[in-house]
Amino acid sequence: MTIKRKFELSSDETKRKCINEIIGRLDETLDEKIGVIAAEDILDIVTESIGPDIYNQAVKDAKKILQNRFDDIDVDLDLLKS
Repeated sequence: MTIKRKFELSSDETKRKCINEIIGRLDETLDEKIGVIAAEDILDIVTESIGPDIYNQAVKDAKKILQNRFDDIDVDLDLLKS
């Protein structure tokens, strides 16, 4: 079962930083001036496009970390056997 999620950035400050980064990068690399609304649209497109992949990778990474910890606990418990 696939759950559809709307991905949003964690805070307004993070969103503002990303928007400012988009504006700065386009100005720096393409000599293209865009406003806040256009930069926010670009951020929304990118977030909607790759947000699920980033989220899924984070879940996969967390699952691996937890599995390693469970394996360590399993070994520790085996060492306690008499």
